[in-house]
Amino acid sequence: MERKHTGIGDQISGEEAAGRVAGMKVLVVEDNELNLDIIQEVLKERGLSVTGAANGQIACDLFGDSLPGTFDVILMDMHMPVLDGVEATKKIRAMERADAKTIPILALTANDFEEDIRRTREAGMNDHLTKPFDMEKILCVLAEYAVRGE
Repeated sequence: MERKHTGIGDQISGEEAAGRVAGMKVLVVEDNELNLDIIQEVLKERGLSVTGAANGQIACDLFGDSLPGTFDVILMDMHMPVLDGVEATKKIRAMERADAKTIPILALTANDFEEDIRRTREAGMNDHLTKPFDMEKILCVLAEYAVRGE
């Protein structure tokens, strides 16, 4: 399901979300080292298994070299050096493996303009989350995808 994320996190509580996401395997793609550290730490505290990537090319390499099912979801920053979020998503979606077409890829971006949302959808992203990070909302969105993946 492709959509701009606009409050879906209001549908469940943070506590309920934390229970649903425990054990999820997340690939976090973020070029800002501080942001990456914060997201990884918060997700790990909630019981998620987290792998970080500093740019889209590293994310593509990690995903491509992993076994199917290694990751349950990808949190993808949009503006990065080497390979940005749109190009990295296109590259992942084009890979010759079944999970490349189905893994949820969620855009993380400071831009919430229709043009940005359209670009993320066209690239094959499933959701569009905005910065600054609202970790409760991110957890609630991840919980949605955890339920869909069961």
